[in-house]
Amino acid sequence: MKNSLILYLLINISGGINIFGQTRYVNSEPVKLTFHYNMNWELTTLEKSFVRREAYFDLQEMVFDGVYQDYNKDNKLIAEGYYAHGKRRGIQTEHFEDQSIKSTIEFSDNDFVIWQLVNDKKEYQVAKGTGKFLLQYFYFFDYYLKQGTFSGEFQNGKRSGTWVYRDVKKNITDVEYYRNGEFLSRTHFAKNDSVILPISKEMILSINAINTESLVFDKQAFTSLSQYFETQITYPTSFQRNVTYPGGIKHLLRLMMDANVPENYLSLVKIKIDEHGQVLKSSIVRSVDPETDARVLQSVEQHQSRLLPPMKDGKPYPIIFYLPVSGGERWEKTLHDMPSEFFLNVSNFF
Repeated sequence: MKNSLILYLLINISGGINIFGQTRYVNSEPVKLTFHYNMNWELTTLEKSFVRREAYFDLQEMVFDGVYQDYNKDNKLIAEGYYAHGKRRGIQTEHFEDQSIKSTIEFSDNDFVIWQLVNDKKEYQVAKGTGKFLLQYFYFFDYYLKQGTFSGEFQNGKRSGTWVYRDVKKNITDVEYYRNGEFLSRTHFAKNDSVILPISKEMILSINAINTESLVFDKQAFTSLSQYFETQITYPTSFQRNVTYPGGIKHLLRLMMDANVPENYLSLVKIKIDEHGQVLKSSIVRSVDPETDARVLQSVEQHQSRLLPPMKDGKPYPIIFYLPVSGGERWEKTLHDMPSEFFLNVSNFF
């Protein structure tokens, strides 16, 4: 009961809590960096790379933030576009080997418009926002990444008609209906049943985007994400930040909601890392119950290779910090409303 009451009070009076017990660094401007990827679009060394990305990057939250260009080993441009704090926005363009345009897709929030799409035979499927197409896509099902195909139509830059989604076995999983860009309905098929849903299907157009945005690293070349940045990236000499994670600490806490801490309860984990971001020790300092504690520690272990250490004057340093882990709507609201520093200030959770 004590644990539940503490979290309830935290969530309901959080506006008055001191959030600056942890050092707060003013967000620095994104810096232009060069990243190297292997054929699987995993971060790797220059010697093993097949693709080079030149991009503006936020080293505080560890996300792409600004324009980017991708080049192959022959130094030919293969893709370019723009990120707004980790999210693809605006026009994204892919190029063929001869530098002609393969696709032009515009992203906004959770939607996209295909303005131009050319197949490998150099035949237009979509031109000036109009045409029927067939594409591969990716989606998450039971926490696993799945691949499928979908077909649809754009008319003057607006979704039109029937959009059909299939799995790798070519079974229809979803059918959506649009009229003049307006979403009408979606039917989801599962085994011998179907259900009408009021929202369109969530999907990912590119496996490359998944790996680059998640900062997936080549495990044959590096033991951790921190090792990649420590050895391959030069930080500005005046750079400072708190301990972080790709997408920021709040993104990590959202991922750790999979530990299924009961709603209105809070687990607190003490974590010690060295200057290389390696976890030396983790332990529960606010317990919920033995089963929940075990799930929380397992979640820490799952994500620990992607932690990045705090930095001062461009140099990393070791730290002991605390991560609060919870779940439910109130916790999600707190994650939305409060700054990252709030969650790194342990005094807010004792």
